[in-house]
Amino acid sequence: MAAPRQLTLNIAWLLTFGAFAALVLNAMFGSLAALTFMGCGGLLIVSNIPATVDSLRRWWFVLLLPAYCMLTALWSQYPANSLRYGLQLAFTAMVAIIITGRLSTAALMRLMFIVYGIGVVASILFGRTGLGGSWLGVFGSKNAFAAHIAVFALIAVAVAADGKSSWPLRALGAAGALASGPLLILAQSTGATLMVAPCVAIILLSLMSARLSGMQKILVFALLLIIAAALALLVATTGDALLAEILEGSGKDATLTGRTDLWATGLSYIAERPLQGLGYRAFWVSGFAPAEELWAMFDVPSGAGFNFHNTYISNAVEIGLIGLGLQIAIMYGGAILMGAYTFMRPSAPNALLLALQTLMILRSFIEVEVFFEFSIRSIMGIATLIYAAAGLLALRRQSLPAPRRPSRGVLSHVAADRPRPLSHPNL
Repeated sequence: MAAPRQLTLNIAWLLTFGAFAALVLNAMFGSLAALTFMGCGGLLIVSNIPATVDSLRRWWFVLLLPAYCMLTALWSQYPANSLRYGLQLAFTAMVAIIITGRLSTAALMRLMFIVYGIGVVASILFGRTGLGGSWLGVFGSKNAFAAHIAVFALIAVAVAADGKSSWPLRALGAAGALASGPLLILAQSTGATLMVAPCVAIILLSLMSARLSGMQKILVFALLLIIAAALALLVATTGDALLAEILEGSGKDATLTGRTDLWATGLSYIAERPLQGLGYRAFWVSGFAPAEELWAMFDVPSGAGFNFHNTYISNAVEIGLIGLGLQIAIMYGGAILMGAYTFMRPSAPNALLLALQTLMILRSFIEVEVFFEFSIRSIMGIATLIYAAAGLLALRRQSLPAPRRPSRGVLSHVAADRPRPLSHPNL
C-alpha cells in the first residue's frame, strides 16, 4: 500500500509572500503594511540562521549602500531621520539578500504573479476613478496604479511564455497580459504605456533566443546593440522635441507637470554639496524651508512625501554623487549581469528579471522608485543583481575543467605512500 502524500509548506515562500503582499498592496493594508513586512521579513531572517549568515556573507557588498546612508547622519541636517531610515533600508536590503538564497527565480516569478494579480483583481472589483477621469484602482494615485499594472503586465507575459509552468497558470498569465492593456489605458499614464512595450519585447526576444545557435545569438545581440545605440543617439539629439510631441499628442503637459522646474531646483542643491549631499531622507522634511516652498508651489500638503521625480537628481540631493554611484552600480550592474546571464541561460524568470530591471531604469528618469525602505522595487533591484551574479558564478564553475586524477602508475603509488601533513587533517 502506497504511503499517503504529505503536504509540505515552504516557509520561506510563505514569509516572502506575506512581505511582498504587504508592500505591493500597502494601499489596502494601510499602516499595517510596514509592520507586516517587518514581521515577515524578521521571521524569514531567523527561520534559517545558517542560510541567512551564508547569504549575508556572500553578498555583503550590497549593504554598503544602506551603510553609507546611515553614515550621512554625521553631516545631515536631520541626523535622526538619516539614521532611522538608513537602518530601515538596511533591513530591507537584508531581506532582499536572504530571499535570493531561499527562493529560486521561478518560485519568485510565480509568487509575484499571485501578489500583483490580487492587486489587479481588487482594482477591477473595488476600484474608483480619480478627479481627472483616470482609473485609480485600489491605489492612492493613477501613477501608483499604472506602475502596478506595468509590472503585472511583464510578470503575466513571462508566466504565459514559461514552458515550465502548468497550462492553467500559463492561461491565467495570458489572460492577465490581455487585461493589462485596457487597464493601462484607463490609468491614462503615457509614460507607463510607452515603457512597457520595450520591456515586453525583451522578454519575448530573450525566450526566442533559446532556439538560436551560439553564432546566431551573437548576431542578434550585435543587431540589438546597434538598434539601442541608434535610439540612444536619437533621444540624445531630438529627445526633448520627441517627448514634447508625444505628450502634446496625448494631451499631457510637455513639461511633465512642472517636473522640469523641480529638476532645476534639485540640480542647484546638488551643485552646493555634490559629493556627500544633504543627508539621507533629509530634504523632504516638514519645517525645512526649501521643501515647504516646493510643496506650496505645487499645491502639495506639507509633509506629503513629495520628490524631484527623477531618481538621479532626487537621490543625489540627499546622498550626493558617492551614494548615487552605489545606487547606479546596483541598478545598471544588475541589468548588465542579468542581460549576460539571460543571454547564456534564457528562461522566463531570467527574462522577467531583466525586463523589470530595464523598466526600473527607464522609469528612473521621471520617477523615484528606489532606493528607500520597505520598497518592493528596491528589493527586486537588489535581488536581480544577486541572482545574476550567482548564476554567472555557477556557470563559470561549471566551465572550469575537472581536476585531473593521477595515473595509476609508479608515481601515483609513490604519492599515495607519502605521509599526509598533520596541519591538514582533512586531506
